[in-house]
Amino acid sequence: MTFSYWLLAAMVLVLLFWRQRQQDERAGALARQLCKAQQIQFLECARVGYKLKNVNGQRGFYALYQVDFSGDGESRYQAELWLQGNRLSDFRLPAFRI
Repeated sequence: MTFSYWLLAAMVLVLLFWRQRQQDERAGALARQLCKAQQIQFLECARVGYKLKNVNGQRGFYALYQVDFSGDGESRYQAELWLQGNRLSDFRLPAFRI
C-alpha cells in the first residue's frame, strides 16, 4: 500500500514538471511573437514565479514571466508576461527608447 502512494506521488511530480516545461516553452514562443509584433528585439524569457490573483474579474493561478528586450539594440528592458495555464493573460511593456 505504501509503495502505491509513493508511485502516485512520483507520477504527480513528473506530471507537474512536464506541464511546467510545456508552459515555459509556450511563454518563450509568445514572447517572441509579441516582440516581433511590437518590432523590438527579443533577448530572453524567464519564469519569475506564480501568483494567485484576480485578472479581468477572474481569480486564478497565474505564472509571471520576465521578458527582456531591446528597442534600439543597445538598451535592455524588462516586460511582464502573465500566463494562466498555457493561455496569455496579460503582457505589459514599459516605456522604452527606440
